[in-house]
Amino acid sequence: MSFDLTEALIDFLRRWGDLNPTSAAILALVFIAGGMSPIPRTFLTLASGAVFGMAALPVIAPATTLGCLLTFLLSRYLFAAPVWRYIQHRPKVVSIMHAIDTEGWKIVALCRIASPIPSTLQSALCGLTRIDAWTYTWATFVFTIPQLVLYSYLGAVGKAALLGENTNLNLGFMIASAVTFVAMILLVTRRLRANMRELDRRYASASGISARSE
Repeated sequence: MSFDLTEALIDFLRRWGDLNPTSAAILALVFIAGGMSPIPRTFLTLASGAVFGMAALPVIAPATTLGCLLTFLLSRYLFAAPVWRYIQHRPKVVSIMHAIDTEGWKIVALCRIASPIPSTLQSALCGLTRIDAWTYTWATFVFTIPQLVLYSYLGAVGKAALLGENTNLNLGFMIASAVTFVAMILLVTRRLRANMRELDRRYASASGISARSE
């Protein structure tokens, strides 16, 4: 399913030719919509890297952030009640909300780098917290970049391998670089997930104490 989705996205993006003002605008709209929909950003970024290479990063990074910000604002000002009804019986999600209220941008950073919660739900969740829009926006922009770089690069490497655009030496170097980059991200992600579990336990415990004292 994920391969089919990536292929469909690649076919769609290829219709607009090389990266030019028109294709850049279409690409930006795709990532803005992706920030407001349940489509995993991984597939979008892989497809972008396969079609346009790393040159797409200056387009997709701000577009991704804008899509996340729009979801944040819609959650805060228009759909707070239904979003809250959806998450209020999910203790882990509620504990992350409490952590964002207390720790601010640090928790947004952790979520953007290494969270099992889908990106769109993260944005909606942050909209219900006390974090201000500016802090949320810059933290989202900065800490989304590592994943965008990683998956854009993997998409570009995959394209080069399929088309035979590089010598064996260059292709081997690119693949080795990609493996090293992935290993680094996985190590960082593992550590950050451990931090998230600790925060989850801390704020879930605090919530339980608060509930018993009321």
